[in-house]
Amino acid sequence: MNSFQPAGANRHCGIVLFFALIVALVLSVSPASAQLLEAELLQTPAAELAKLAKTEGDAIRGAVVFFQPHMACGKCHVVGQANQNGLGPDLAAIGKEIADEALVESVLLPSKTIRKGFESVTVVTTAGKSLTALLVERTKDKLVVRDLQRAGELTTIAAADIEEMKTNETSIMPAAQVNQLNSRQQFLDLIRYLIEIRDGGALRAAELQPSAALLTFTVPEYEKQLDHAGLIGSWNNDALKRGEAIYQRVCANCHGTKDKPGSLPTSLRFAEGKFKNGSDPLSIYRTLTFGFGLMTPQAWMVPSQKYDVIHYLRETYLKPHNPTQFVTVDAAYLGKLPKGNTRGPEPSKIVPWSAMDYGPSLTHTYEIPGLSHNLAYKGIAIRLDSGAGGVSRGRHWVIFDTDTLRAAAGWNGSGQTNENFIDWQGIQFNGAHGVHPRVVGQTAFANSTGPGWGNPQTGEFQDDQRVEGRDGKRYGPLPRAWGKFHGLYHHGQQVVLSYSIGNTQVLESPSLLSRENQQAPLFLRTFNIGPRDRDLVLQVAEHPAQDARPTLVNGVDKAVVHFASPAPQQLETPDQPLAFDGNTYLEVPGSDAFNLTSKDFSLAARVKTKTDGSIWSLSQEGPKWTPNGQTFFIRDGRLCFDIGWVGAVSAKTKINDGQWHNVTLTWEQAASRVRLYVDGRLDGEGTLAAKAPLAKSVVRIGFTTPDFPRPATFFQGEMAEVRFYAERLTDGLRDFAAPAKTEKSLVARWIFSEAKSSTVANAAGNRHDGVVRRGLAPVSSPAAPLVAGFAPRSILADWTSERGKLRLKIPAGQEPLRFSVWLPSDSATIRAGQPTDFAKQFADLPIPQAARDLSVLTSGGPARWPQKLETQVVMGADSGSFATDILTAPEANPWLAQTRFTGLDFFADGRIAVCLWDGDVWLVETKPAKSPTLRWQRIASGLYQPLGLKIVAGKIHVTCRDQLAVLHDLNGDGETDFYQCLNNDHQVTEHFHEFAMGLQTDAEGNFYYAKSGCHGRPAIVPQHGTLLRISHDGSRTDTLATGFRAANGVCLNPDGSFVVTDQEGFWNPKNRINWVTVEPGSKPKFYGNMLGYHDVTDSSDAAMTPPLCWITNAFDRSPAELLWVDSQRWGPLQGSLLNLSYGYGKVFLVPHENVRGSMQGGMIELPIPTFPTGVMRGRFHPHDGQLYLCGMFAWAGNASYPGGLYRLRATGQPIHLPIGLHATKAGLQLTFTEPLDPASLDTKNLQIKTWSLKRTANYGSKHYDELPLTIKSAKLSADAKTVTIDAADLRPTWCMEIKFLLRSASGTPVQGTIHNTIHQLAE
Repeated sequence: MNSFQPAGANRHCGIVLFFALIVALVLSVSPASAQLLEAELLQTPAAELAKLAKTEGDAIRGAVVFFQPHMACGKCHVVGQANQNGLGPDLAAIGKEIADEALVESVLLPSKTIRKGFESVTVVTTAGKSLTALLVERTKDKLVVRDLQRAGELTTIAAADIEEMKTNETSIMPAAQVNQLNSRQQFLDLIRYLIEIRDGGALRAAELQPSAALLTFTVPEYEKQLDHAGLIGSWNNDALKRGEAIYQRVCANCHGTKDKPGSLPTSLRFAEGKFKNGSDPLSIYRTLTFGFGLMTPQAWMVPSQKYDVIHYLRETYLKPHNPTQFVTVDAAYLGKLPKGNTRGPEPSKIVPWSAMDYGPSLTHTYEIPGLSHNLAYKGIAIRLDSGAGGVSRGRHWVIFDTDTLRAAAGWNGSGQTNENFIDWQGIQFNGAHGVHPRVVGQTAFANSTGPGWGNPQTGEFQDDQRVEGRDGKRYGPLPRAWGKFHGLYHHGQQVVLSYSIGNTQVLESPSLLSRENQQAPLFLRTFNIGPRDRDLVLQVAEHPAQDARPTLVNGVDKAVVHFASPAPQQLETPDQPLAFDGNTYLEVPGSDAFNLTSKDFSLAARVKTKTDGSIWSLSQEGPKWTPNGQTFFIRDGRLCFDIGWVGAVSAKTKINDGQWHNVTLTWEQAASRVRLYVDGRLDGEGTLAAKAPLAKSVVRIGFTTPDFPRPATFFQGEMAEVRFYAERLTDGLRDFAAPAKTEKSLVARWIFSEAKSSTVANAAGNRHDGVVRRGLAPVSSPAAPLVAGFAPRSILADWTSERGKLRLKIPAGQEPLRFSVWLPSDSATIRAGQPTDFAKQFADLPIPQAARDLSVLTSGGPARWPQKLETQVVMGADSGSFATDILTAPEANPWLAQTRFTGLDFFADGRIAVCLWDGDVWLVETKPAKSPTLRWQRIASGLYQPLGLKIVAGKIHVTCRDQLAVLHDLNGDGETDFYQCLNNDHQVTEHFHEFAMGLQTDAEGNFYYAKSGCHGRPAIVPQHGTLLRISHDGSRTDTLATGFRAANGVCLNPDGSFVVTDQEGFWNPKNRINWVTVEPGSKPKFYGNMLGYHDVTDSSDAAMTPPLCWITNAFDRSPAELLWVDSQRWGPLQGSLLNLSYGYGKVFLVPHENVRGSMQGGMIELPIPTFPTGVMRGRFHPHDGQLYLCGMFAWAGNASYPGGLYRLRATGQPIHLPIGLHATKAGLQLTFTEPLDPASLDTKNLQIKTWSLKRTANYGSKHYDELPLTIKSAKLSADAKTVTIDAADLRPTWCMEIKFLLRSASGTPVQGTIHNTIHQLAE
C-alpha cells in the first residue's frame, strides 16, 4: 500500500502531476548512511527478508525501483520481452524453481551463485587490449563473446589474437547495488516485484511495467547543497499564503480540501489520513523531490515552493485536524537536517498554460533561434526524456515539422519551469497577439525551413514546389508525390511518426540514449523504411558555415562523421584583432577585486550584435552554472542580469539590431537594487542579491558557462570595451569616449578594438588583464563543428553535404531498413577540446536497439489517463421557455488540463465527444443513464488548437490549425493511439489569427471548415479568409468562398449553401452573417475583406456579396457558428436557424428570407440568461433532442469564464419569439410562435430605426444617418401570429432595429429587439 492510499484502494490508478494519485513518503538517506543499508539487510536472514517482501512489499513500487536508470537493472535484464541482450537472464522466465530466498541472495550477494551461462571472462589480446565479456562460444579458431562495454554486442576474436583468457569468479552484477536504494522498504518492494514476475511470467511483467513518467529525472545540483533548516526556519504567514496558492491551484485537483473531495477518490485527504512513511517536513520534501513508487518527482517546483506547500499542509490540515501526523519542528529537529548553503532557485511561475500536462507531444508553430530562418509551422514538439508532467516538464526535445517532414531542431532545457521548453508566447498560452512560441534552452542541432528529405524523383532539396506566399516564403505541405504525413502514434511516452517519401513508407521515432559517467545523452532518430525504388536522401543537421564538409572519423567506417569547415578558424595571432565570433571569449584570472555582494558596483559595455549572448560574468571555473554566479547578458535581444538560483532582472528594449549600444548595469547594495540602462536611459530594474560570495570564481567577457545562459552563452558580434566600477553610477554610461583612467572607482577597463594579441590589458592599470580563450561554441557559431552517426554500421548509407547541410544517402532496395541516426544532445559538450578528438570517442560507441522494430508501437499502448473523473449536472429551473443546465467540467483534474471547449458531437449511443482549445479531446457520458452524474475520460492530447469536431462513421474527426485529424483507438481502452492525418493541406504561417474554425460534413462525406485571415494585414497564402472543402478521402482541398476576416465556424444548409459569420474589423464595418452559395464552374464569391487572398481590386460595396445581415457589436460583439434546429422537442422552432455568440455568451434566433435571390434577415436573442463563457459550437442530441453548447474565452470577449459545456432545454412552455421576418412593400411582417393579444397591438409599442455604415480600410464603422421610422399602423393576421407593421419610408437598409412590447393571447408580455438588414422589399 502506498503512503497516501487508503487500504483497499485500487493500486492500478494512473499517474498524476502533483502528489500524484497518492504520496508515498520516504526518508531519503544521506550518502554516508546509504552505505549502511546493505549491512543492515545482511543482518536479516534471506528467508526472513523474502517473507517480509511477500507481506510488506509492493510489486508496483518495486517495478518502478527496478527500472530506475540509476539502478541499471534494465541494462542487463529484460522481463518478458524480446531483444534480450544476453547479459542477464529474463527474470520473467527463470522458473519457479528459483526460490524466494535465492532471489534475495541474488540481489544482496550477486557473486554467491552465478547462473550457468552468465559467467564472465577477461580476454587480453595480442594487441594488448583487455576485454571483459560473457562467453558465448569457444572453438579452436575463434572466441565469441558478448562485450560488456558495448551493451552485450556479439564480438568475435580470432584464437590467434588471444594472448590470455581467464574466467572471473565475480558476477557482472555490481556488488552493493542495494545501496542505491533509499530505504529498506524499497528493497522489499523490489524483491516482491521479482517474486511476482517469476511466478506470473511475461503476462505479469507486462501488467507491472511502469509508465515512463515514473522513472526518475536527474536531481539538480543545488539539492546537494540545500539549507533545509533555513528554508523551514523562514516559514511565516507569507509562506503560508504562497503554499495555499500552490495547493489550491495544483494539489487540490486530486486531493481536494477538508470539505470537498478531489477528482481522484483514492487520493489521501490530508485532514484525516495516515502517512505511512513519515510526515515530518524532510520526509515530505524528499518524496516530492526524488519520488517513491507511484509518486513521481515534482521537478517543476523549486525547494522554497515545496516547503511552502508543506507548511500549508501542516498548518491547515495536520495540526488542527490530523494531529497524529503533525511532527513538531524544534531546534533538535533542525539540527539533524542536512547542512547546506543555498535555498535553490527563485520560485517557478505557476500559470495554467505551462502547468498543464499536454502529454508526450504538443503541436504548434515554433521558432527555433539561430542565424537561419527556422520556423516549424506545423511542429510536433516531442519530449524525449522520461518523467511525469508531459512535454513541458522534460529536459530534451525534438521538433518534427509535418509540412516539410524534417526534424527542425533538437534542444535541451534547464529543467527550471521559468526557463524550460518554450517561452509560452502566443494567443493560446499567455494571450499575446502577433507572436508565437520560441524554444528555450540550448539547441543541439537544427535544420532550417525546407524539405527534410530530398525529392524522391531527383534527390534535390530545392523548396520550389510548395505554395509560395505573397511574402516570397514557402508554406503548406510538400506535394504528395514528394512526401506525405500520415499521422502519429502515442505509445506510453513514446511517439512514432508515420509518413511516406514518394512510394516509400517511413516510421520514425525520436528518442534519447543515455550514456555513462554523466556524459550528455544522444538524440536518436530511429527509422523503419520500406522498399525503395530509388535512393533517398535525409537531411540530418545544418552547419552555419556553408563550406562545412563531412569527414569520416576513422577513415574506414562510414558510421561516424565529423562535420565542420575544412579550415577551422585558428586562435588570433598577434597581428589579428580580437573577434567575438561565437567561439572566443576573455577570461580574467583572480576575481578578488570584483566585489558583487557587499559593495555597490557598475558594469558598462559598448556592444553591437544581432544575436543573444553573454557580456560579462562571474562564475566558477567548472563547466556548470552554479548558485550565486552572476552574469550580464542579452536574451531575446534584451539586457538581462541573472544571479544563479536567485533570479533575474530584464530590460525592455531590444538591442540585437546590429547597431552600437552603450549598456550599463548598476547594483545598489543597501537596497539590492539592479538597474539596467540602454544608451543612457533606464530600461529595466528590480531587486536582486546573491546569497553568498562565489568561491573559486573567474571573470569572463563574452561567455558565462557552457550551460548558461540559454539559448546563447557566447557573445557574437562586436564589443568595443567593457568597464567595471566599484561604485553605482547614478546614470547609465552614455559616452565611452570620456576619460576613464583617472576615475577612482574604475577597477578595470578592457578595450578590445586595440587588442591584437592573446592578452587584453586592463587599461585601468589594476592588474586583471584578460586572456583570450577559445572554447565551447554554440551550434549557431560559424566555428561550431557537428558530430553525427548512424547504426547499425552495416547499412549501406553514405554521408553527403551541400552548402552546410549534412545529409545521409540511403540506397534503393527492396528490403526494408531499420536504423538510427544520432547526434550529441548537448552542443556545449562537443566543443570541449579539439573537435576531432571529441568525435573519435564515438567511433566505437554502441547504440542499443538502433534497429528496433517500431511497428510494435503502432498497435496501441498502455493507458495514459485511466482515471475517469466524475462531475454533476447542475440543472436549471424549468420556469421559462428554456432551461439551462451546466454540464460541470472537470476543471480539477490530475493533469491540470484547461477545459476550454471548442467543438462537440455525439456518438450513436449518446456519448459526447468534446475537443478543447489546448489540444485535448474528452469523452463524456452519463453514468448511470439519465442520472445527474457525468463521467469524463481524457482520450487525446497535444493537438494544435482544435476548433471543430465531427463524428463520422463512429470516428472522431477534429479540425486543427495544421490538419484534419482522425482519432483511432487501437486497443479498446478508449484512448487515442493513432492520430491520423486525413488532410494537412492547411497553409499555416506565423500569423496568430489564422484559426481553422468549425467542422461539418455533407451527404457525400466531404468536410467543410473556415480559415481566418490575417489581423489587419494583407493575406499571405491562398487559404487566408476562406471557406474550404476537403474531399471525403482527404485527397483534395477546394476554396469555396473568399474575403472573410475571422469566420468563426460553418453552418451547412439543407440546400447545400452555407452560413458563415464574420467579425468587425478592417473592411468589415460591423459583424456579418453571410449566406454563402457556391456556383459550379464559377470562381469563389467574395465577401468583403480586401485584405483577404483574392484577385478583387474593386473596394466598392457593389464588388462584394452582401451579408444576410449586419450586426452591430452592441447587439452581438462576436458571432460564432450557426446551426439549424433539428428537434421536435423545440416545438415551433423546429427548422429555424440559430446563431451562437462568442462575444456575449448568448443564443440568437435568425429569421430570414430570400427576396429575388437576395438573402436577408436578422437576429433576436433567446430569452435565457447569458452564459459565463462565449458559446461557439452547438449540436442537438440525437436522444434527448436538446441543444448542447460549448465554448471558451481565449481572445477578446465579454463572456470571460475560461470554458463551459451546457445543455439548453426547451421546456415545452410558450416561446413567444418571431420566427418569420419579411420585408415587403406593404410593410414589415413578424410571425410569432404563439398567438398575440390584438389589444396590445398599439403603434406606441413598436419602434423602428435605421442607420448606415461605411466600409473602409479602417477598423469598424460608426453609425451614420441614424433615423427613426414613423409607425403608421400595425395589423394582426387572422391566426393572431403575424404582425404587419406599416412604417413610413421603409426601404432597403444595411442596418435596422425593431423593438416590440406586446402581449400574448394568454396575457404574457412579449417583448424583444431585432437587428436586421433589408436588401430588397418583396411585393
